[in-house]
Amino acid sequence: MQKRILPALALSLALLSGCADATAAARAAMSPVGGSTGALGAANVVASAAEELDFVLKSEEKSDQYTTDDGIALAAYQYTIPVLRVETQDGQILKTAATAAQKQALDVATAFNENFTNWVESTDFSGFFNWAQEDYALRKEEGQSWETPYDEEFTYTFWRSDRLISVAGEYYSYTGGVHPNTVLLGWNFDLQTGRFIHPAMLGADSEEFQTAVTAEIIRQADQRAIEGGYAPTEMYWEDYQDIAARWPDYAVAFSDGGMTVTFSAYEMASYAAGPQTFEIDLDFLKPYLSEDGRALLGIPEE
Repeated sequence: MQKRILPALALSLALLSGCADATAAARAAMSPVGGSTGALGAANVVASAAEELDFVLKSEEKSDQYTTDDGIALAAYQYTIPVLRVETQDGQILKTAATAAQKQALDVATAFNENFTNWVESTDFSGFFNWAQEDYALRKEEGQSWETPYDEEFTYTFWRSDRLISVAGEYYSYTGGVHPNTVLLGWNFDLQTGRFIHPAMLGADSEEFQTAVTAEIIRQADQRAIEGGYAPTEMYWEDYQDIAARWPDYAVAFSDGGMTVTFSAYEMASYAAGPQTFEIDLDFLKPYLSEDGRALLGIPEE
């Protein structure tokens, strides 16, 4: 049975030839338009003598399912989508602007939300269902059982400083075949400018910063391979060092401990090797960060 991969995320592609291509398609489809790829409390963003406004991140659930006429589950999806909203000091949701500060805050929230709204609106769950229906009919014709319905899920976690919201997303899909597919994604959003930012932009010298992190990822990868009893090119793709050099285009997220760079299965190594995650701690990052980068991560001036 042919495996169909990421039908909703890869809406713009007619066919996908393999899992690596599907992962790339998923990453491209979820990238913020006009930007570079990337329970929570409130972030105070606008304050004046007259008013104080907060950004609060909430979740919105999107789901649907299809069954056959005789009640067999064919396909389902469930997306948990981050939604940024503006609240007044008394906890009321701000929907319309009466002041310049309110308009600025609402514009920032809109810029964040449109990225995820546009993706949900671009998904093609009816096409996903049609594939499941065709697969089910073929299996029934050939006397095969239908054990596992098609499934799509999107979930996320996040971290924030006063200025940065860092979202780590996980997209899961099963469309028949030997195993499901999981794509890890990351977004980093500047609440001050209302823009998604490229992780390398946090460096005082972005090229130097990117090079230093690349070297650290390769060091960790080589050590991991050796500890597992492999040569690096046995555990990873032959061009793994070139892949590591493009780390800002993969799943990058920030936290109190520093920065996490994750390559989904197939991106740096085989499916069996799983996702490859590299932790870059704050002590490593600090010498390379610009003043603005330190401010985004909430690191106090020394």
